[in-house]
Amino acid sequence: MKADKRDMRRRLVNLADKLSQPLVAVLISLFLGAIVIMICGENVFTAYAAMIRGAFGNSFYISETLKRATPIIMGGLAVCIAWRSGYEAMGGEGQMILGSFCAAMAAYYLPVSGPLRILAAVVAAALAGALYSVISGWLFEKFEVTFIISTLMMNYIANNLASYMTNYVVKDPEALDIVAVQTGKIAKEAQLPKMFSGSVHWGFALSLIIVAIIYLLFTRTSFGYKSRMGGLNPRFARYGGVNARKMLYLVLILSGVMAGLGGAFEVLGSKYRYIDQMIFNTGYAWSGMVAALLADFNPIGTAVASILLAGLNTGGSAMQRSTVIPVEVCNMIEGIITLLMSVRLVKIAYRSHRTRVDQKGGGQA
Repeated sequence: MKADKRDMRRRLVNLADKLSQPLVAVLISLFLGAIVIMICGENVFTAYAAMIRGAFGNSFYISETLKRATPIIMGGLAVCIAWRSGYEAMGGEGQMILGSFCAAMAAYYLPVSGPLRILAAVVAAALAGALYSVISGWLFEKFEVTFIISTLMMNYIANNLASYMTNYVVKDPEALDIVAVQTGKIAKEAQLPKMFSGSVHWGFALSLIIVAIIYLLFTRTSFGYKSRMGGLNPRFARYGGVNARKMLYLVLILSGVMAGLGGAFEVLGSKYRYIDQMIFNTGYAWSGMVAALLADFNPIGTAVASILLAGLNTGGSAMQRSTVIPVEVCNMIEGIITLLMSVRLVKIAYRSHRTRVDQKGGGQA
C-alpha cells in the first residue's frame, strides 16, 4: 500500500513538473498580451472574451478553428514522432510544403475517379514527406550533419522548389486574379467533403484517428521502446538487439508521412489547390511544434494544444473585428509561448546530441 502511494505521489510530481513550464509560458504570454491590450486602450476582459467567442463561440467559429487545427495537428505529430525518439528534426514545414504541392498535382492531373484521386493525392503527399525526411537521416548518417541544421535548411529548399514550380511550370493560366500564383483548382470530386454545414472537413476526423494510432503505436507496442532506444542510446540498443539504423529511418519516414498528410489535408479540404507560400506564411508546422512542446510530445495532448493554438488565431481575427486590438497581438502571444518553450527545445536537442556523441566516442574507444 505504501509503495502504491509513493508511486502515485511520484507520478503526480512528474505530471506537475511536465505541466509547470507550459502553464507558466501560457500565463506569461497572456499577461504580456494584456499589457499590450491596455496600452491600446481596450479592456482586457472584453478583448479576451471576444477572442474566446471568435474561436469557440458558435458552430461557425468552432468549424473554422477545427479546420485550421487540422494541419497543425499533423505537423505536431511529425514533431512528436521524431523528438520523442531522440531525433531533433525540424523539417516538418518543408515536408508539409512538398506534401501539399504533390497532393495538388496528383488531385489535379491524374485521370482517375474521385475517390481514387483523393487516395492518390494522399499517397503522393505521404511519399513526398517521407522521402524528403529520409534525406536528413542520410545526411546525418553519412556526414554527421545534425538534424536541426539539415532540416531547417531543407525547409527553405522545399519552399523555393514549390514556389518555382508554381510560378513557372504549373501556374494556373485561367486564374481570375492575374497576380495569383497557384495551381489549377482540383475538381469537386477530388475534394475532401465537409463534416458538417461549416468549413471543417473530414481531414480533421482523419487526423484524430491518426493521433489515436500514433499514441497506441508508441505506448502499447515495442516500436515505441525500440525507436526511443535507437535514437537516444544506439549502443545500448545494439546490445538489446535493436537495429538503430533501421529505427532511424523508420522514425523519420513516419514523421515525414505525418507532415506530408498535413499538407494534403490542407489542399484537399481547404484550399483545393496549391497556393505559393500557403504553408510557409501560415506557420502550420511551427504551430505544430509549439503544440508538441506544450504537450511534452504526447500525441493526444498535441491534438488538444493544436486546437487551442488554432483558436488563438481564429479568435484573434474575431477580436480584431469587434475591438481595436489587431490580430498581431494573438500572433505575439503565440510567439512568446514559442520563445519560452524553446528553452525546453534547446535542452532536449543538446541532450540528444551529446548522448549520440558520447555513444559514438564510447564505441570508437
